[in-house]
Amino acid sequence: MPDNDIEFITTSEACSLLQVSKTIIKRMADQGELETWKTPGGHRRIKRESVLRQLETHNAGQTTPKRPNMAPQSLKILVIDNNEIVQKTFLSFAQANPFPTEVAAALNGFEGLIKAGKDLFDMVFIDLQIPLMDGYEAVNALREGLSTNASTIIVMTSYMNKEIDRDRLPVDVVLLNKPLNLDIVKQFMVYENSLKTNKQQPHSN
Repeated sequence: MPDNDIEFITTSEACSLLQVSKTIIKRMADQGELETWKTPGGHRRIKRESVLRQLETHNAGQTTPKRPNMAPQSLKILVIDNNEIVQKTFLSFAQANPFPTEVAAALNGFEGLIKAGKDLFDMVFIDLQIPLMDGYEAVNALREGLSTNASTIIVMTSYMNKEIDRDRLPVDVVLLNKPLNLDIVKQFMVYENSLKTNKQQPHSN
């Protein structure tokens, strides 16, 4: 049992540090991603070191360098997929796009949710089969997150259409089959960037 309040922090403090909801903290604790202890009164306490370790891991975040804060703003994309080929594909798009594009990558559901909570992304591409979390739960947690309400969520999957439980996914998410049709992915990026650019331009009376 800890003998001081420095080694362990509350769930709320962990939420604040990782910028995710209490539900996500609970899932991470249940999966052993965070070390916990319960007080005699049944309150969960989380080992500060394990939270800081998660922060350290996920702050490695950006896989493409951030550009200077100037117009036009970059199209910001989060890719949640443990397939390195898929991640490299999106990085290649970021380099080849005629408009500034930043790509952040996450290898599992928890890492993806933490990164989504720490930044505002225009688009989130997420595989339905990801480590550590049920893909359906991860997609719904993304859509419920405050920072992703304005994001376009695109679900990638190698499942056959008849194997996908569409009722478990938010109605506004887009489904793309794997292997990805790269032309379609690029079209989505171009369209999203066009929307973003139009929002940034001043409107004349």
